[in-house]
Amino acid sequence: MVNKKKILFLGASITDGKISVSYVKKLKEKLGTDSFDYFNHAVAGYEAYNVLNKLDKAVKINPDYVVLLVGTNDVTSSLDPVLGQRTRKWKHIPHEPTLENYSKNITCIIERLKQETKSQIALASLPVIGENLESIENTTLDKYNSELKKITKAQNIIYLPVNERQKSYLNDKIGGKGKDCINSTKLAFQALFKHYLLFTSLDSISYKNGFLLLTDGIHQNSIGAGIIASEIFEKLFEK
Repeated sequence: MVNKKKILFLGASITDGKISVSYVKKLKEKLGTDSFDYFNHAVAGYEAYNVLNKLDKAVKINPDYVVLLVGTNDVTSSLDPVLGQRTRKWKHIPHEPTLENYSKNITCIIERLKQETKSQIALASLPVIGENLESIENTTLDKYNSELKKITKAQNIIYLPVNERQKSYLNDKIGGKGKDCINSTKLAFQALFKHYLLFTSLDSISYKNGFLLLTDGIHQNSIGAGIIASEIFEKLFEK
């Protein structure tokens, strides 16, 4: 009997893969199921605090590998006071959505995983929000991703440059001046309706919305998800 390695994925809707093309499934296609079991503990709407607060079940799996990609909701909450207040109430988050609090939560997640598991941990930089790299969303992301890179060095874990790869793609294709993230919540609900009730592919929705990597300004199409899966494969599994 094969003793399969366990891969645990932690995050929010981009990792959950219901409104986003699933990078977890894309990685599964690359690695197969003969040697690996896949555990997706991502929950739509989660911020880093929620992942930390719900870590007990994840730790019990005793994974061999952990992929952590969370923070898009932390960033959007920090940029929109109304959204931030609503999210804190909805997700029972006890603090303001600041970079400092985000960094503390990410660090606590990693430290607990290191203390209670023997997993190899990979921390992904946050994917682009909208495809205008000069937007407030993406310049704010740069600060968060810079902090994530510092954390990986301090914690001696693997850094997955997802954002950097996506920005490189957008710079090559459109000079980094793509469509802004506007009405992403409305577009997300429209995408859910079209995908699950009208059976429209997420890539078709992405194309109609005018994006190259995203479906609604936040979630991934096949190209965006493929970049994430490739980074995980190359940094964790490619020999």
